[in-house]
Amino acid sequence: MPASGAIAIRMQLRYYHCRRAIGASSYGTRLVTTSRIHALSEAASAFVWTWLPGEIRPVPAGRLHGGTESRHDFGYLPDYLDRPNAIALGPDLPLAPGMRALPGLGLTGTLRDALPGAWGRRVTRTLQLGRRGAEVEADTIGGIGYGLLAGTDGVGALSYEASATSFEARPIAPVELDVLAEAVERVELGQPLPPELAGPLIHAVAVGGARPKALVEVNGRRCIAWFASVRDRGDMLRAEFMALQLARQCRIDVPHAELRQIGNRQVLLIKRFDRGNGEAARRGVISGRTLTGLNHQVPSVGWRDLADALPRLVTAHDRADAGRELFRRMTFGILIGHADDWPRGQSFLWDGSNAELAPAAFSGLPLRLHHETSSGRARRNSIPQGRIAQAGEAATMFGLDREAALSIIKQVRDGIAEHDPAAMFEPDTFSASADVRIGSAAV
Repeated sequence: MPASGAIAIRMQLRYYHCRRAIGASSYGTRLVTTSRIHALSEAASAFVWTWLPGEIRPVPAGRLHGGTESRHDFGYLPDYLDRPNAIALGPDLPLAPGMRALPGLGLTGTLRDALPGAWGRRVTRTLQLGRRGAEVEADTIGGIGYGLLAGTDGVGALSYEASATSFEARPIAPVELDVLAEAVERVELGQPLPPELAGPLIHAVAVGGARPKALVEVNGRRCIAWFASVRDRGDMLRAEFMALQLARQCRIDVPHAELRQIGNRQVLLIKRFDRGNGEAARRGVISGRTLTGLNHQVPSVGWRDLADALPRLVTAHDRADAGRELFRRMTFGILIGHADDWPRGQSFLWDGSNAELAPAAFSGLPLRLHHETSSGRARRNSIPQGRIAQAGEAATMFGLDREAALSIIKQVRDGIAEHDPAAMFEPDTFSASADVRIGSAAV
């Protein structure tokens, strides 16, 4: 396929499309007018639809209502509760009749996880409300409004809709990656968007995180396209790609990724992990924050928070594997200098009762193994012995014994040393005499 070949974008377009009926509900047809866009942005309630495990069509599951002082109420629909295959939408939303008050101010937990991140919200304000420059920073849209404007192909298995009986699906249309990249750049620079760029950019709304992204389909494979930011210092996309490839060499579960040159721009394509059954079915996704039950007033989620939550939400059969994988990811982050940055980026697949650790995508974890000397030349960075000791000390919280932890640390250390030519370790930092501690035991 040519570097600038057309790709199918599954996001919101100017018109909704009529599709086949889904049981008692149906896909709807409705013109998206300017007045309707503003009405949706100010909406105080919405219906939450979901794709049940293994199903390829969504069903209405619950109603969300925004009250005063940024408080929200949520309740499952009676028809949904009557379904024999109904599942809880998240660990914080157990199946029960009636409306319930949600904790905290604003949307939190599973319902927040289904909303666009900082980048998607910026695109919404630019595109849907026609704001540019300083105006785009003024955020007057509530969480429900962002959910209704976000489209129907976001990460996970939830979608916000204005109706409980008609699902307003957004059709797809081909677009060139270089066109989409140019539209992304114009939004970041606060420049006007001509019609030929405004259309493609609407595909970049329903996606999380702060970096420029879009949900795309390349050769039948669903991907998240990452674009360079005008604020980047250096080649951040290549650094992200290298980090994912290096993590794979360290036996970390990461999705397939490709770095492509599109004209004078680069695009990082990362395969989505939330699709199944020939890409038609969708899998529920929750954040590490939702898994741990921490609210959004807590500054960040830590590795210990994730480890402590595993026994409650992961089956006993998978718990040990999840603990080893989290320890491996933590060790990798420590050794490349991101000890505290990565925990908040961990996601989990949700099947209604159990959580499964998702592949380590959307890491936000560019390598820090290259540094500049005073002469401006790159030098190799040694990995201090203290970092390896730090990883060893944390092993017990993941349920690992001494031998298992040592084996993982060695695999990660050797993977970095073997596959990244910029990585060097201090001599004998992982020898039999090295003071690496696991709990209170020196090894």
